Amino acid sequence: MNQKIRYNFSLPNKLDKKALFLVLGTTLYTVARAAWPIIALMVVKREFKSWYFFAVIGVIILITFVTKLINYFYFSYQVVDDELIIKKGWLNKSTTVVKLDKIHEVNLNQKFTHKIIGLYLINIDTAGSSSTEIEINGIDFQKALALKDVLTSSVEVETNQESTTILSDENDEVIIEDQTNNKIKISLISLIKIGLTRNYLQTFGLLIAFSFQIIDQLQDLFYEEDASVYDDIINNSYQEYLGVLGIVLFLGLIILIIVFNLVRTLFTYFNYQINLKDKHLTASYGLTDSHIISVPANKVQMFQFQQNYFQKLMNLFEVKIKQVESNEDNKKKKGLIIPGSNQLELNKIFNVIFSDSLIYLKNGYKPHIRILAIKTALLFIPAFITLMILYFTDYLLYSWIILPFFIIGCLLIYIGYKNEKMVFKGNFVILKSGIWDIATTYLPVDKIQKVSISQSIFQEKKQIGSLNLYTAAGIVTLNYYDFNVLQHMVNEILYKIEKNKHSWM
Repeated sequence: MNQKIRYNFSLPNKLDKKALFLVLGTTLYTVARAAWPIIALMVVKREFKSWYFFAVIGVIILITFVTKLINYFYFSYQVVDDELIIKKGWLNKSTTVVKLDKIHEVNLNQKFTHKIIGLYLINIDTAGSSSTEIEINGIDFQKALALKDVLTSSVEVETNQESTTILSDENDEVIIEDQTNNKIKISLISLIKIGLTRNYLQTFGLLIAFSFQIIDQLQDLFYEEDASVYDDIINNSYQEYLGVLGIVLFLGLIILIIVFNLVRTLFTYFNYQINLKDKHLTASYGLTDSHIISVPANKVQMFQFQQNYFQKLMNLFEVKIKQVESNEDNKKKKGLIIPGSNQLELNKIFNVIFSDSLIYLKNGYKPHIRILAIKTALLFIPAFITLMILYFTDYLLYSWIILPFFIIGCLLIYIGYKNEKMVFKGNFVILKSGIWDIATTYLPVDKIQKVSISQSIFQEKKQIGSLNLYTAAGIVTLNYYDFNVLQHMVNEILYKIEKNKHSWM
């Protein structure tokens, strides 16, 4: 017998009582983050004899705690008709009203502190700016699931006992039952494979930046102003075997990058599961921090999957489902990343979202070869600047180093040009691009909000131009393509949008 849990969201709902522990924890964290420079300075100078120091810290903690406590008691949320209403504040009261059809994504996050007390943080992303983004911090799992279903789907009665059942009565009470869903689970083996083959350049950059920070800290602690840790590294390297040391450091860096990627992937995407039902994708994953993300199919702006050489051998894809793009005030990533799906799972996910089959892009339009010449010419600028620096610093002897880097740069540009192609077929603009990670992007015509086509004076003779396709998830740009092809695309896109009267959101 299925156990039913009833929640009435038509009346104002409060946060869970256990959320008081979150209030205390966030208070201590807020004060510690703001006061740590002062506390560190007092520790170094050993000036803890003054009683007023502890008194000031105590008053700050008390004021912060009381403020957050008031926010906790005067926070409520409810769903009335097709609107989510959030009320908060005591003296300065505020009410936020969001239409349910403007909600693009509902994320259920459980950070480590939330996991200890068994509560969830709900992030609600809307079609507006970051000021309309909503957080409900501190409700239990079953209630969070019920609220997610109300916010992201139409409440309906299901008679099939094997499917998810969400019932609604006259009081807008939501009933959740245990069900069997159509699921995709990313295995641990797939996560290990994807962790070993992704994000090399990004991790390399992070490790290099982190290494320089450590070296700078060591220099401040152990070296005088006229000495440098870099001098010691160079001198010791010459005294030993510079070539052997360089090879060892290079191999060590590669191993560190691979291990770092693997650990980060396993921690982030551990136990990754996707539920596919009723035009919704619901993903759950995470080891220390757990996440449940619900993505309505009609809110998807772009669908992208990518693969590098090693992932292709293992039949693995990294899928990115893009929704409304984050702006400068809101750096939170929106959308859904699915690591390690195979070809069958990729087709299944695409079919659930678009009710269509994947179009395999073997042939397509390529940009004009002039873009290859322009990008290659642009490489001369940093090469020339580097050569001038070596000349004026009397290090012209090492100018030969520029040549292999220039050749590698030209080779990468050529590979990127060779991989880039575009086609407009059915209801999608499909673009393939990349150098190592080859990404294929599907842009539905009904998500295009604006079309801009341009042609410079230099492009007129060759009959080439550029096209910008504006969506809520960002801009897709096609540079140096045949101008007649782009014009035909624009006409077809505008005709389909006008004929079908698509809703952009």
